[in-house]
Amino acid sequence: MSSSYSAWFRKGPEPGAVITLDQPVPSQWKILEKLNEHDYQVNEEENDEYGFCSFASAKYICCDPRARNKKAFMRIYIQVPHRKTEMDDTDTRSRQATTYNPPELIACRDLTEKGSSDTPKLVGYKIDKQDRSGLVAGGFIIWLVWETVSGLRLGDGSGADPFWALESYEREQVRLAFLNALPKLHENGWFPRVCGASSLVWHQKTQTLYFIGPFEKAGKPERPIMSSVNWIAHFDLANPDPSTDEHDSDWDRDT
Repeated sequence: MSSSYSAWFRKGPEPGAVITLDQPVPSQWKILEKLNEHDYQVNEEENDEYGFCSFASAKYICCDPRARNKKAFMRIYIQVPHRKTEMDDTDTRSRQATTYNPPELIACRDLTEKGSSDTPKLVGYKIDKQDRSGLVAGGFIIWLVWETVSGLRLGDGSGADPFWALESYEREQVRLAFLNALPKLHENGWFPRVCGASSLVWHQKTQTLYFIGPFEKAGKPERPIMSSVNWIAHFDLANPDPSTDEHDSDWDRDT
């Protein structure tokens, strides 16, 4: 279970630190600001029974040290000791060391390799092991950096207020872009884990709608996803009356 409280990153990295990544090509990224951190620590029983590993993650804004205006997001995943083993000695904690392939990295790397134009591109990552001074000696530590996308995020955890603040003609532009982009994402084998406007960023100038994740594997990508009013409503881009027939040509999708 995730907790928004975490103390695992008290020692950094701090703003100003430069992180060197090695995949897919060497790159460097300077930390500008920490945005959040989350704790996914489990106990030994949960690890034994379900295979859950204990880790923490932190998200940052970063930039290319040679071009400060080239900004990106960075997330760090680090293995942490299971609950109630934090005070064990280094060798004992090191027996918990394992590997991890974050679903976020899998999705972002796959979509980037497939040339997706409707999702943020992965620009760098590194998979490494902690040294003996780490929280879990030999345990995983992973960095990934993905591009920021320009535009208006159409919603948040409270709803789709930014979308509904747009003029009606622009809301219709968003819907048309959505119906064009969603099948492409599905054909690439992925689908938004959260169906809502918070997963969408609209760039009006280029008429581009971005899906910003998180993503999960599409059920059957070989079967085309049908564009319909239902999906528009699922993503908070319409508020149909329950009694309204989506096939009724008189419904303007904007109720």
